[in-house]
Amino acid sequence: MKKILALILAAVMMLGACTALADDPPLKQALIDAAKALQPSENLYFENGLEITGVGMIYNNYPTDFDGCYLWPAIKALTNTTVSIDWRVEDNYSTQIATILASQKLPDIITAGAYGVSNLADEGAIIALDDYLDLIPNIVEAVGADRMAKWRSADGHIYTIPTIVNVPGSQTVMIRKDWLDALNMSEPQTWDEWVELWRAIKANDLNGNGDPNDEIPLALEQGATGERSLASLLHAFGIKCSSDCQFCVMDDGTYGMVYDHPRYPEFLKAVQELYAEGLLDPEFSTRTQAELFTVMDSNLVGTCMTWAERCRISTYALRELGDEDALWIAVAPITGPYGDQMTQEREAVSSVWCITTAAEEAGKVKDILTWFNWFWSEEGNNLYNYGIEGVSYDMVDGEAQLKPEMVGNGFVDYRQSGCEYEPFGNEWQTSAFMQCLFAGQPMDDLDDASASFYAGLAVVNTGKFYSMPQVLATPEYTEYRAELITTGVCVLRDQAVVGQLSVDDFFAQYETLKTRGLQEVIDAGAEAYAVLAGE
Repeated sequence: MKKILALILAAVMMLGACTALADDPPLKQALIDAAKALQPSENLYFENGLEITGVGMIYNNYPTDFDGCYLWPAIKALTNTTVSIDWRVEDNYSTQIATILASQKLPDIITAGAYGVSNLADEGAIIALDDYLDLIPNIVEAVGADRMAKWRSADGHIYTIPTIVNVPGSQTVMIRKDWLDALNMSEPQTWDEWVELWRAIKANDLNGNGDPNDEIPLALEQGATGERSLASLLHAFGIKCSSDCQFCVMDDGTYGMVYDHPRYPEFLKAVQELYAEGLLDPEFSTRTQAELFTVMDSNLVGTCMTWAERCRISTYALRELGDEDALWIAVAPITGPYGDQMTQEREAVSSVWCITTAAEEAGKVKDILTWFNWFWSEEGNNLYNYGIEGVSYDMVDGEAQLKPEMVGNGFVDYRQSGCEYEPFGNEWQTSAFMQCLFAGQPMDDLDDASASFYAGLAVVNTGKFYSMPQVLATPEYTEYRAELITTGVCVLRDQAVVGQLSVDDFFAQYETLKTRGLQEVIDAGAEAYAVLAGE
C-alpha cells in the first residue's frame, strides 16, 4: 500500500503541467483578495491607467480570466495596468492568427506561436525592438550577453518579450544502478568503459525473465520528427548540436550541418559498430518518447538519455511491479573516444510577446515596454515566481520560501493560483522551480529515486552544459526541411547506422542532397548565424 501511495503522490506532482485539480487550491482566493488590497507600487504607477490588449496561446492548467488568479488583480493594484488577453488554444493557432491579421484588427501584443515571428515581421504586423532596448534594461540583463543571440530572430533583429527558465538541466544520461551492481561494475568514465557496460548488459539476463536477448543496452528516442535520435552519442564525439541535432557550430566558428563536422565520419562508423553488435537500440530511428518510457518501465532498458524526471517515475513504476531493488540513477554524460563529455543546456530563452504595429500607431509602445520592464524587475519577478509575501510565501534568511500549501501538490496548486504564469512569461527562478518540484522537501530528505532526479537536474551535468546553437528558420530551411532533412539526410543516416549504406555511400548521397537545395539551407544558416554573432 505504501508503494501505491508513493507512486500516486509522484504522479500527481508530475502532472502539475497537465491536469488541474477539481477544487481551487487552498490559497487561491486568499491570494486574489490580498492582490486587490495591494497598495500602488513606488516603482511604477500609471495615474491615468494603462490597458494592454493581447492575443496569446494558453496551455496547461493556467487560469485565463482576469479574476481567475492573483496575478492580474495584483498588477492592476500595483501599477494601474489592465492586461486583457484573448487566450487561444494551441490547435490551429496559426490559422487563428492568420484570421486576425486578415481582419486588420490587431491587439497591442501578440504571441506568434507556430505562425512564426519572422512571418509576422514580414507582413508588417509587429515592430522590431532593437531601438527600444533602453526601455527594458531588466529584460536585457535577464537575457544576458551570452544568450543575446538566442533572443534575436534569423534576420538579426529582436522582436519579442521573452520568457526565461533559469534551470539549466532537463535531460540526463541514466543507468539502472541495480543492474550495474549486479554486474559488479562502476559508473563508466571512458568510452571503452561505456562500451564494456553495454556489452555486459547484452550478455546477461539482468531483468531475470529468462530471455537473454530482450535487454536494450542503450535505448534512444527519435524526437518529434526523428531528427534527434542520436543526441547523446553526438555529444560524446564533441559535436555541439542544435536542439534537433541537425546543426552545429564548427571549431572555426562557422555554422553548418552536423554531417559536415570533421568528427562525423568517425561518429557514424562507431554507431554502425554499436548497432551491428546489438548494443544500440534496434528501434532508435522509430521509438517515440512514450515508447521509450514504456520499455524503461517494463524492465528492458539498461542505459538511456531522457528527461531527468524519469529517474524517479520509472524507478517507482518498476518497484510497483515488484522489482524492489530497481533504481534509475542520473550520471554524467557519455564520455567519447577523445574525452568529450557534454550535454545540451536547456533552451532557456523563448520568444513570447511581440509588440504590434497597432500599438505603435496608438502611441503605446513606450508605456507597454516600460510596464514590461517593471514586470521583469525584482518586484514583478517576485510576484510572478512567489505570489504575495505573507500569503503564498515568507522571506526566510533573505530567501523567498513558498508556503507548504502552495507546493504540497508540486506544480498544481502553485500554477492554478497564478504563480509562474508561463503563457504570459517572465523569468522563472531556480529556487521556485525546485521548491515545487519536490513539494517543499529539503534535498536531504528525498528518497533515493527523487534524489537521483535532482542529481540529473542540478548535480551530475554541472559544468558539462554547452549552449545550443539555434535552429535558424531561414526561408530556405522552411522550404526544404521536410524534403531534404526530415525525410532526406535523416533517412540516409538511419540507413547508414543499420548497415544498409557504407559511410562513404552516405556522404556521397548527402552531397547529392546539397545539389537539390540543401546547400542553400546551409549557406543561409551560416549567413544568418554570422549576423547573430555580430560578424
